[in-house]
Amino acid sequence: MKKTISIIAMATLCLFFSAPSHAQSIASTFKPVKIGGRIPDVTLTNVCNYETTKTNLSDFKAKLIILYFWATSCTSCLVNSPKTEELQKQYGGEVQFIKVTNQPRTEVLPFLKELYKPDPSAIPVVTDDSALHQLFPHIHMPHYVWLDQTGKVVATTTAEQLTVENIDRFLSNDNIGNMRMKVDTDNTKSLTSVLKKK
Repeated sequence: MKKTISIIAMATLCLFFSAPSHAQSIASTFKPVKIGGRIPDVTLTNVCNYETTKTNLSDFKAKLIILYFWATSCTSCLVNSPKTEELQKQYGGEVQFIKVTNQPRTEVLPFLKELYKPDPSAIPVVTDDSALHQLFPHIHMPHYVWLDQTGKVVATTTAEQLTVENIDRFLSNDNIGNMRMKVDTDNTKSLTSVLKKK
C-alpha cells in the first residue's frame, strides 16, 4: 500500500514539475489581440471540411468571420453546435464560422464524423491549432471571436450573444451595438490574489 502511494506521489510530482517546462518550450509567436485590434494574416493549417487543408484567414471573404473555439470535451460547445450550423446555412457567404480547436486531427475528425452523421457540417474546422489560441487566449468555451473583413476584432462573446439580431445589426451597419463582451475569469485563483494584482 505504501509503495502504491509513493508511486502515485512521484508520478504527480513529475507531472507538476514537467508541465511548466513543457509550456516554456513552446515558443509564443503571436501576441494576444484585443477588441479593436487587427490580427495578422494567419496561415491556417490542418483545415478540414474546406476546399484546401491550408489557407490564410484573409482568404475568407465574408463580411463577418466568427472564430468558434471549442473542444470535444466541452458540453456547452456540443449543445450550441446545431445553432452555429443553422446560422452558417442561413447567412451563407455573408458570415463565415470557423471552428478552432487545439486538439489533434486524429481525435477530432472521427468525433465530428459521428456527431454529424445524418447531416454533414457546413463549417470549416481548424485542428492542432496554436496560432489562433495565442492570438485569442481564453479559459471558458465556447469562445467566439467576431472579426470584420479587414481582420479587426469587433467582439468576443459567449453563445448567448450569438443571435440573428446581433449578426443582422453587424451586417447592416458594421456595429455590434451594446452587445455584452465575454470576460474570462480564472476560477482556480482566489479573489484576493486577483485583487492584489490590481
